[in-house]
Amino acid sequence: MSYQEVAVVVQTHWDREWYFAHQTFLARLLRVMGQVVDQLDSGDLHSFLFDGQVSAIEDFYQQAEPALAARVRAHVEAGRIVIGPWYIMADEFLCAGESLVRNLELGIARANALGRAQKVGYLPDTFGHISQMPQLLQGFGIDNAVAWRGIDSPQSQVQWQGADGSEVFMVFLTEGYYQHPFNTEDWRAALNSYLNKVGPRAKGQPLLLTQGGDHLLTANGLAEKIAAFNGEQSEYRLVQSSLESYIGKLQAEPSHLPTVRGELRDNRTAFVLPDVLSTRQYLKRLNQAIEDRLLGEIEPLLAVAALSDASFEYPARYLELTWQLLIEQHAHDSICGCSVDEVHSEMETRFTQLAQRLDALKAQACLALGMSGDQQARARAQLAPSPFADDAKVSLFNPSAKARSGWQVHEVFVQGMPLNNLQLRTLEGKALACVVLDVAPAEEFHSPVDDFPDMLAGHRYRVAVKADLAGLAVSACALQGDQVETLESTGPQGFNQAHGRAQAAVENSHYRIAVTDGQLEITHKARGQTFANALAIVSELDGGDTYNFSPVGDSRFVATLTEATAWEVNCPDARAPASIQELHLEFSLRQPAGLDDERKPRTDFVTSSGQMRLRLLPESTQIDAQLTWHNRACDQRLRLEIALGQEVQEIAADSAFDWVKRPKVYHCNKQVSGQQESPVAVMPSQSAAQAGPVAFIHRGLQELSLVPGNNQDYFSATLLRSVGWLSRRDLVTRGLGAGPDLATPGAQCLGEHGFAFALAFDAPQAATLLDRADAWRRPVVAVRGHVKAAGLPELTLTEQALQISSLRRITWQGEQALSVRLWNPTEQPLQAEFNQAPCARISLGGETVALSPTVGARQIATFAFSGGALHA
Repeated sequence: MSYQEVAVVVQTHWDREWYFAHQTFLARLLRVMGQVVDQLDSGDLHSFLFDGQVSAIEDFYQQAEPALAARVRAHVEAGRIVIGPWYIMADEFLCAGESLVRNLELGIARANALGRAQKVGYLPDTFGHISQMPQLLQGFGIDNAVAWRGIDSPQSQVQWQGADGSEVFMVFLTEGYYQHPFNTEDWRAALNSYLNKVGPRAKGQPLLLTQGGDHLLTANGLAEKIAAFNGEQSEYRLVQSSLESYIGKLQAEPSHLPTVRGELRDNRTAFVLPDVLSTRQYLKRLNQAIEDRLLGEIEPLLAVAALSDASFEYPARYLELTWQLLIEQHAHDSICGCSVDEVHSEMETRFTQLAQRLDALKAQACLALGMSGDQQARARAQLAPSPFADDAKVSLFNPSAKARSGWQVHEVFVQGMPLNNLQLRTLEGKALACVVLDVAPAEEFHSPVDDFPDMLAGHRYRVAVKADLAGLAVSACALQGDQVETLESTGPQGFNQAHGRAQAAVENSHYRIAVTDGQLEITHKARGQTFANALAIVSELDGGDTYNFSPVGDSRFVATLTEATAWEVNCPDARAPASIQELHLEFSLRQPAGLDDERKPRTDFVTSSGQMRLRLLPESTQIDAQLTWHNRACDQRLRLEIALGQEVQEIAADSAFDWVKRPKVYHCNKQVSGQQESPVAVMPSQSAAQAGPVAFIHRGLQELSLVPGNNQDYFSATLLRSVGWLSRRDLVTRGLGAGPDLATPGAQCLGEHGFAFALAFDAPQAATLLDRADAWRRPVVAVRGHVKAAGLPELTLTEQALQISSLRRITWQGEQALSVRLWNPTEQPLQAEFNQAPCARISLGGETVALSPTVGARQIATFAFSGGALHA
């Protein structure tokens, strides 16, 4: 008798927060796990898949009564409750590639400490998949994946080939992971219906039933029901199993499999919910600010401190818990902004906590380096700097292994009266070109650990500094100037010694930016090309929810440019006389106040407004921009549109460890129904994008698209979406609901928002653009104080096309070492050449691999350098 085997994997998908807040789900978790462990003890369950993310089991252990926790722990240690490999089920597009690596690193380590991490790349509910996921999984010794959204394949077993050529065997969950026929009253009919759906795509191979769903109790009497079903028919034989066992059987049977390649965001078989890229945009901005600071300041500074002073007690545990808190923010329903308002209010609090933790980590590094002091007694004995020191002694620190040069903008605080003729000199007496852009009275609160706290009165200066620094270089400087009694008025947010100009135009050697007839024109001098109406702020009505944009008619409301003022300050560098110029723009946008209960435009209008600052630094190839927007409208999508001057066929942008080119897809306003979702027209980006001649660098503006115009396309970046519902069932762009129909008034994003981005019109190569974005996102930082010792670590990467993902201290073969992770965005192998020879090349999981300097096309490579070899 022949039959088709069906592996029944009992599971739950556990969102730590979504339509309930975290604390509510914790109480439910105890209830569910109580039943799971009862069924495991009785033998009704053979094993239980705890969603592939370790955070849930850690949450359980923290909250459960000791007796229940002990029973669960025994099953985890025996492998019957299956955990890992992820720490959290993160959205793959909205967190940095390095964060995904740390997610797996933390999840596998924690799972192995509790029992054993399953060797399955389990990704059941993420909203599409990055092109480098096969390489990430293989880097941790995982040769398979299980996934649902984003895939379109004629069969359920496929090979998934990543951007670099890495491959994993993949099980495509053609009907999704949320399958619970045994929980239903007519479970036989539900089971047969499911098997009839998935059977044809299995091509004769064993079938998979992921029995369970989001936060659900396991089915009662499962073993008995399986036995009854097996005895009643001869077509199928159901067996309780694990994913590892099921995948192992499939991999043991050699067969020719179709291949899916690269990024997976196809929505023909399942919703990919693409507009979560912009929902509650403020969360994306907060997240990227923390990622940038952690990876681009704190870890490099801690590494320098650890490798400079062997007695430094490296805060490994505190840093790990900081990463844990950040990774928890990356849960797909959290960072995507598609949860109830309470969840995202708590996320804002946690982002504040993360900023506080980064401040504490920076303080520890600076103490170890002798740059700062926290004890009055040591300061009085001249053993350490004063805990009340300001930035009169300041150091410029390059957190990258790439040399950095050119102008950077920093903020510094100096006690006392304001300073005129502010200068920045190195300890060798070299004067750096330094321009004060802004100065304002300020106070700082300082608290020594051995004395009373006090408030310091002084002034905070925003300064542009021109400096050249090698990789990991620290340049000690001193701020000097003439004290004056009062500040000279410098205009609205103006420059020190600025001069208002009648004409609303600014320029440097590369660009001229001018306002003509109420429109902004940008001229790229070398190309001889002027982009008319180069930049616009546009709103359109949005009848969608937190998952999908849904147009309301052909609404389009364009902000009016109401005022433009040009400002200039001369740079005092006699060797290279130049000026820093800014164009200050005021915008006004009259738009409907929102939609009524019938999802039609309201008849009352509101006026939103914005202030934009476009800055040209001397010789800079890009235009730096800051926008403050005061949003007073609901139910709308607000976008920044940039003229391309031509029609284009694709848009390219960075993703996790990759540069991805995507064909042009315009938004489609045609009504869809049922399981349909409109074609995906918005594209993700981590930090940079390019379309035609225009390059775009950003923080937190991760949703991009192309918009048709008169004989040209416009590059569009979503600034914010205002929506009032978690999910709705009356969208134009999605046929069914994507979650509970709950009101989310907080997702209307009313109030003030800040955006930062940079533009270039010189059609740079991808590697060049990524280099600019890295320097913009993770710049040279001004650190208070001077390093007490000479002989700091030095490391410089000479190949500019290679991109740096992280630079941190690790323990290698029992000693401290520096780890540098690189990735190659090009189609050609590149040589990772440093001024020091690495001691090892290691996998993402920390295993030693062949020590070769060659980084293949689209490949990720990690190098380790012994601490002793890095000193001059």
